[in-house]
Amino acid sequence: MVVGTLIAAVAAYLFQLIAGRVLGPTDLQPIVVLWTVQFLVFTIVFMPMEQLTIRRLNSAVARAAPWRLFLLLITASTAGAVGYGMLTLDRQFDGDLWYLVVLAALIIAYGGFALGRGYLAGRLRYREYGLSTFAESMLRLVLAIALLTAGMGSLGLSWTLVAGALVIWFWLPLRGERIREAGVDREAGSAKTLATFIASNASAQTLVAAGPLVVSALGGSHAAQSVFFETFLLFRAPLTISYSLIARVLPPFTAMVERGQIRILHRWAIRIAAAGTVLATAAYGLGRLAGAGLVEVLLGADFRPTPELAALAAAGTTLATVALFEQQLLIAMRSTRSMAVAWLVALGVAALVILPNGAEAPLRVGRAFLAGEVTALFGLTMAVVRRRS
Repeated sequence: MVVGTLIAAVAAYLFQLIAGRVLGPTDLQPIVVLWTVQFLVFTIVFMPMEQLTIRRLNSAVARAAPWRLFLLLITASTAGAVGYGMLTLDRQFDGDLWYLVVLAALIIAYGGFALGRGYLAGRLRYREYGLSTFAESMLRLVLAIALLTAGMGSLGLSWTLVAGALVIWFWLPLRGERIREAGVDREAGSAKTLATFIASNASAQTLVAAGPLVVSALGGSHAAQSVFFETFLLFRAPLTISYSLIARVLPPFTAMVERGQIRILHRWAIRIAAAGTVLATAAYGLGRLAGAGLVEVLLGADFRPTPELAALAAAGTTLATVALFEQQLLIAMRSTRSMAVAWLVALGVAALVILPNGAEAPLRVGRAFLAGEVTALFGLTMAVVRRRS
């Protein structure tokens, strides 16, 4: 899992690096929007589905997945993404209707990808989980190189995003499973759990990934969107890797909860928060010193951010990575409501910081992101420590 996830993260960044250098910041913009929408839907809606599947299959009694609920969520997510595409078609996609088709296929494909990985990790098939994560990024990268070499533009490149997610079915994640209805009571219980989980993730991932869309809404240019996206993508590498690794830490945390080892989890929460504070402080300094130059070396002068934006990206994504592991403690405790409250408060703080203050749109969004992540880490830590049983 670790090796596959690390290679997948490198391949994902190479995809953006090569596409950015070939297409430039303006022509890359549709890919930025597609990637951002897919990332938001995956982390807000589909990761909770994946983790609920893992949580259930690692509980004392393995239960049936709430398939009707999952299919409803995938359908609603696809409709929401296409609706956003229709509303912003002229601004984000220059009026090209084909991008709506790509959006629909992209969301459906990643819904299946999340469910497949949930079953692989839930049945302790960690090796296959890692291989599928690796293959998704590598297939996308290889196809992108081939299409860009052949002279394809942004629309052709966008289909590689869809193709990568389909690779999960090579590993037959449902092999040996008997798909059956979960029952009305279990569907209702899953719906309640997912509702609070999705509310939590919606706030968390809006902070982490919605930045390019917010920059556009605040009047930023296509080029400003691309620069913001590439800067945060670079520093988001540890967070991207962690999205796959949390599938490995959730089962042992769940086992601790079922054994009643709550005090051990309290100590873990405090250690994680302390480590995150130290790492984020160091990341801010390094980002301000060398972050802008690093982005320029990798992508060219057209993508160079300001030193402050690079520092905000480095510190904020470090805190987001730490918070992701912190919230696994709350998921294991079935305390998704407390998790949702922490992230909603954090999003509210970010919204206040982003109010007009004379700074350019990317800096306003970057400062709001950092403020929100600081608030979230504190709130998640307090939620774990206060939980006594």
